[in-house]
Amino acid sequence: MEIAYRDNPVHIFLDRLAEILEVPSIGLDDDFRLAPLWSSLTGFSVMVMLDLEYGVGLSVEELKVAKTVRDLAEKVGV
Repeated sequence: MEIAYRDNPVHIFLDRLAEILEVPSIGLDDDFRLAPLWSSLTGFSVMVMLDLEYGVGLSVEELKVAKTVRDLAEKVGV
């Protein structure tokens, strides 16, 4: 049985992150800080999304250590 794109947890995560970063799309190996509108406020928005939608409270230090979208995805288990 094939999982629909929108039902795939990884794709849902990528779409949500792309929405916050205001980019058309983002991949697991992308450096999310290279998004054109990246700022500390965007970083805070990412932290809030991870907490509210995935129940993962990420500290500022943990966000600083994360280099790629994959690092964030692994933190939330997708």
